[in-house]
Amino acid sequence: MNALELDLKARQFFNVYAQSLDQENFALWLTLFEPKACTYEVLSKENKDLGLPLPIMGCFTFGMIQDRVAMLAKGVLTFRRSSLLRQVSNVQAHALEDASIQAKANLVVYQSSEEGVSSLYMVARYEAILVPGPGDFKIQNMSVIVESFGIDTMLAVPL
Repeated sequence: MNALELDLKARQFFNVYAQSLDQENFALWLTLFEPKACTYEVLSKENKDLGLPLPIMGCFTFGMIQDRVAMLAKGVLTFRRSSLLRQVSNVQAHALEDASIQAKANLVVYQSSEEGVSSLYMVARYEAILVPGPGDFKIQNMSVIVESFGIDTMLAVPL
């Protein structure tokens, strides 16, 4: 696969990823992860830059990611409801030796309250390792590195 094809595959992947979260289709979002071995973490840019591995929020197995989604679906996690819209840009992908892809992208998330007031919610970037799976790539590791320090709601909904 050449560089252009890799970038296109990564762009398509991130589009499905963002759309599944925007539509709160968490069942689809779960299918994007490699169930045998995957991680999902949200880190501050400061910690990432300093080599400090402690995430703001982390799921280190597929079961942990499933539990997080189950808590959202059951309404166990309480948080101020708002509509989120993700914009993904500057997608870049590089092939790794084992047929996986290292993919990166910028992320901006807007929120709209129930009253219809919109604001910037999050500025971040994705750093992912995608592995070949049935039909398409699956997430082996998804790191969301946030630039924003003021997260005004509990980080209940995945980024």
